[in-house]
Amino acid sequence: MIEIPTSLDGLLDQRVKLEQPTIGYRVAIDTVLLAAAVPALEGDKILDMGCGVGGAMICLACRVPNMKGLGIEIVPEIVELCHHNIGRNVFASGLVVRREDATSLPFDLHGIFDHVLMNPPYHEEKRHDASPNDLKHAANIEKKGDLILWIAAAAAALKPSGTLTMIHRADRHDEILSFLQKTFGEVEVLPLLPKTGTVPKRMLIRARKNAAFVVQNCYPLILHQDSGAYTEEADTILRLGEEIAFRPF
Repeated sequence: MIEIPTSLDGLLDQRVKLEQPTIGYRVAIDTVLLAAAVPALEGDKILDMGCGVGGAMICLACRVPNMKGLGIEIVPEIVELCHHNIGRNVFASGLVVRREDATSLPFDLHGIFDHVLMNPPYHEEKRHDASPNDLKHAANIEKKGDLILWIAAAAAALKPSGTLTMIHRADRHDEILSFLQKTFGEVEVLPLLPKTGTVPKRMLIRARKNAAFVVQNCYPLILHQDSGAYTEEADTILRLGEEIAFRPF
């Protein structure tokens, strides 16, 4: 069992309780950062594609009251674990999970969500040594062409003008923007820097369905001080559940 400290509204302290496999993909700060980047409001309906054990959507539900959410996950054991994690968190009662393939959504999930969030597999199959653990392999390894299918599925799931929020490798910036251009616009890119003066390894991207294709670069979020401790801004997001501010240049 792990606990990710967060807060419901900055005044009422809550703790997100998650159980996850001992071996395999582990929830990390990427999960919390993704949840903190989603511009959801009270009563909105969200889809968490490839939700895993539910970390991102449960963190988001802790910040956004009365949110309705669906998580989809392809691995049966992880679907069951996500279901139990939802039940462990009283504020997550508006969430459900289904077993679905994120690259091929059924028609009943088309056009109904205000926001989609996703943390898709980062590593291309031919360029990365796969983990021998099946669960970790499924979470980390992207088969050729999958990412464009994830983005197309997100577009199909969203209402007109709905938003997509994703976290991915910074070195795939140009490729991801090319995939977004067909269906999304008003793109905001926020780099995640390990420390001041370093090169970003990850980035957060937000985009709006059916909007004009304009890309806005934002000031980066610096995660660590030189000492290795979290910066004040990162600590506020990770420990208190604050929303990430996308600040354009």
